[in-house]
Amino acid sequence: MDNPLSPILQALHDMPSAFSGVRGKTRRTAAPGFSAEGSLALDALAVEVRKLGPLAQPLDAASAQALHAACAPAPYGRRERTQVDKTVRDTGQIDAHALTLHWRKGALPRLLADAASRLGLGPLQAHAHKLLVYGPGQFFKPHQDTEKHPGMVATLVLVWPSAHIGGTLQVRHGDAQAQFASQHLQAGGLRWFAFYADCRHEVLPVSEGWRVVLTLDLVLQPTALDAAPPQARAPVVEALTRLFAPSADTRPWMFLLEHEYTEHGLRWGLLKGEDRLHVQALRAAAQALGLRMHLALAEIHESWTAVQRPGRRGRAEAPEADELIDEGMVLDFWVDADDQPQRGRTLAVPLDRAEGFADTGERYLVDEEYEGYMGNYGETLDFWYRRAALVLQTPAAAEASRFVTDFDAALADALALARRPGSGVALGRLLAAAMPALQSACRAQGRALFQACAELACAVPAAAQARSLCEGFAWAALQSEDAPALARLEACRGTDWVLALLQEAWAPVPRATWWRHSDAGSPAPTFWPAPLPAFLAACDAAGTTPALRAAMVAHGLALLVRADAPVGNASPRERQGLLAARLAAVCELVQALQPWTQSATSLQLQLLGHVAKHPSLYPLRALTALWKLLPRGRAAAPEIDSLREAARQALKQALGRAEPGADDHSLGAFEIEWTCRCADCSPVIRWAASASAQPLALAMAEQRRTHVQLRLEAAAAPIAATTLREGSPYKLVLSKPKDLPARRARQRATWQQALADL
Repeated sequence: MDNPLSPILQALHDMPSAFSGVRGKTRRTAAPGFSAEGSLALDALAVEVRKLGPLAQPLDAASAQALHAACAPAPYGRRERTQVDKTVRDTGQIDAHALTLHWRKGALPRLLADAASRLGLGPLQAHAHKLLVYGPGQFFKPHQDTEKHPGMVATLVLVWPSAHIGGTLQVRHGDAQAQFASQHLQAGGLRWFAFYADCRHEVLPVSEGWRVVLTLDLVLQPTALDAAPPQARAPVVEALTRLFAPSADTRPWMFLLEHEYTEHGLRWGLLKGEDRLHVQALRAAAQALGLRMHLALAEIHESWTAVQRPGRRGRAEAPEADELIDEGMVLDFWVDADDQPQRGRTLAVPLDRAEGFADTGERYLVDEEYEGYMGNYGETLDFWYRRAALVLQTPAAAEASRFVTDFDAALADALALARRPGSGVALGRLLAAAMPALQSACRAQGRALFQACAELACAVPAAAQARSLCEGFAWAALQSEDAPALARLEACRGTDWVLALLQEAWAPVPRATWWRHSDAGSPAPTFWPAPLPAFLAACDAAGTTPALRAAMVAHGLALLVRADAPVGNASPRERQGLLAARLAAVCELVQALQPWTQSATSLQLQLLGHVAKHPSLYPLRALTALWKLLPRGRAAAPEIDSLREAARQALKQALGRAEPGADDHSLGAFEIEWTCRCADCSPVIRWAASASAQPLALAMAEQRRTHVQLRLEAAAAPIAATTLREGSPYKLVLSKPKDLPARRARQRATWQQALADL
């Protein structure tokens, strides 16, 4: 039993002259009118061929053979290429520029009107294309005509009277087929056959004689569908009303057209056959309901599991689709209600909202791909289909779609609406539908959208929606020019609202940050807009409150403290690798917390306490940049003097150690933090502390050599390691720096300068 049609398809089905032979929910025989045929009087047309003269009526065998000799081999198109292949197309052709057509007065207009009427089209124009001559055995395998002129919708074949047998023209549209048998011995007139350009057709081999045909491209002149809009049909309006009712699904709904269209041919006035009737009916109903409408081209993708069944003699046959894995549909070309093409980003749409009378099958197939067994998943077959569709949407849904297909224009329109007094409710409805696309764009574009989203957030009534607009940004990515937008948010939504956004969405306190960036070449993490003092100054100038600026500094300090927390898990190499970045972050906070006075604030004391608490992270002998920012003498708080004195004593102690002699190559001056003292590492530690300049060679298996090398790297020891691949096991050869005295001198000079700075 056939499945019932949906209410909309049923309403279209019941229209006069709509369909015949419905065979299921989405399948039917092709609509009558995809082809037409007729005849003309012999004197309706005379044709002259350059260098050969007029064509006789009828054409005798000798003249036909001479005509064939003057022909060039006819090529055919294969995707972007045009080529000659007589296994596909074997016929001769004479181009239109070598032909002169003499139509009897009124004959061509009557022919075109007749063809247009039978094909269900508007006014047509004809462009001569080729004169084709098929001799015995010649043919043209199934193919589809290309669009040679803007607005080309059909092909007209006019058979010249010439005795022949065979050469039947077979035309298919969907499941339907039409045949045009032109064989005859005595012709009393000219016969013609017209068919839509998206029909697949072929010319069967000629058995005897010569088949001579003139082909013409039929071009439809675009006409405005609204010139005489039909009255909306009540059943169609009722079906659309139910589909787009407030409680129903408001996603786009698509009516899949039956004919094929290119980007040049998809226009309201160029629709073919019953596509035109159906779109007129749906368009009239959509206008009555205030729906937005577009024509669109869709790509439908299906992914299937594939099976290869054994064929003859055990050979595997071509893979077959077995079970559907996934399917999807995207729209990538639109024509708006004013017939203007609108190309933008692709819009994914739900397949369950697409309906039509023709199944998406082989006739719409444009590509397929087979992928064999890959280990993690089995064999797959992927198919890509191309369909044209009428897309209907509610106004809000259409505007939301624009945030995907034409984001910049949609955002500009939303901002214009936000600046219009009293538009908050309308803006809120629009942004509610567009929120997923907006948030996706924020993730992709980052702070470039912050100012726009902040403006929208100030215009919508609901605080929750305003937060959704703003939460997709990173505080650390903001720049000084974003300060006015931040000030507007605070003025509109309040300090607590902005702080909650900062702490929960923009810059939540992480568990660990520094140690993920310790490898050479990895950028140091940023916790706040850099440089922070300049950002805070811009916020002050923009009008943010002192409370918000103080809270931002406090949050920055909390981020730094939390990032420094897992110090026990970091190796000396990791700590040293990011010392400069950590110290720069501390210095930014010092500048942000100015002025520093003798009565230090709680945040200032917290920062100083953190530095003092972690000497392995902030070595006292390496804080020169910090001392240059902190006040001295009476202006300094006691905590500053205490930390400065501790640093002075550490430097004096280091400089107080006796300098090693020139023949002393010990590495003690570098205070290496050894991370392992196992049986393999202990000899290395003793050798490093010794005065010997000789390399150390350790015969070890590969796993032990690797362990020692990794421990040396973790300790940041200035020792070079190579493997001597001689004997068994190979030897790990360790060498001290050749410029060791110069390194020690540079280190001592750095300490002396730091002490002088103190």
